[in-house]
Amino acid sequence: MLPTIIKLGPLTLRSYGLMVALGLFAALQYIVYRAKAKGISQNKVLDIVLYGIVAGLIGARLAYVLTNFGFYSRNLGDIVKIWEGGLVYYGGFLAGSAAVIVYVLANPEINLWELGDILAPALSLGHVFGRIGCLLAGCCYGKVTGLPWAVKFSNPESLAPTGLCLHPTQIYEALGNLVIFISLDRFNRSPHKKGQALFAYLFLYGVLRFTVEFSRGDDRGAKFLIFSQGQVISAVLITAGLCLFFWNSRCNKDQGKGN
Repeated sequence: MLPTIIKLGPLTLRSYGLMVALGLFAALQYIVYRAKAKGISQNKVLDIVLYGIVAGLIGARLAYVLTNFGFYSRNLGDIVKIWEGGLVYYGGFLAGSAAVIVYVLANPEINLWELGDILAPALSLGHVFGRIGCLLAGCCYGKVTGLPWAVKFSNPESLAPTGLCLHPTQIYEALGNLVIFISLDRFNRSPHKKGQALFAYLFLYGVLRFTVEFSRGDDRGAKFLIFSQGQVISAVLITAGLCLFFWNSRCNKDQGKGN
């Protein structure tokens, strides 16, 4: 599609890096807005987001490098070029979540589940932009298909194979994440137990990713029977999200509700 937006001498603006930056900005604006409505300190929210972003980017890039270790072992300088594409969402999600949990444990006045309800829709919103960036860069591409809505990459800089009709897996996930964002945002504005939006996100994104993975054509590492690594992680998220949501619904009746 359009991996490079503009190149002026040594200055290059990559579409993937731009879309990731826009996604982070949109997610941050949503988090600050919802945190203010909840009475959570803006300074603490900004600290949480900063730690989460840094850890998430490192985790996402590390997961991608490990998945493509053969290439990066021969091209060590390319490891840091995240603006060209190459982030594994689950690696970022796990690393970012770990950073947020550590921060909350050090600041017990923040309710982890309430914070999770704010972060969950923001993750989906940011992911919409990220997947558009994937489409422009050509990463996370789909399998060959004859469907009328297939996409064909022609730019030689694209990370996807050129000249083939491929599943627009990036669009599938962008649209799916947009639906998840709208659904969770509306859910957050209605009375619910703390944590339920977060648990719903685990289930909904797990289902989305598990389904889209069947159409992916890029190399994503070793398989487990017929399932990719992403599908195995998705299955864990689906199970965890369902169990936690229903456990939360039936137990802790004294837990405060949010809106």
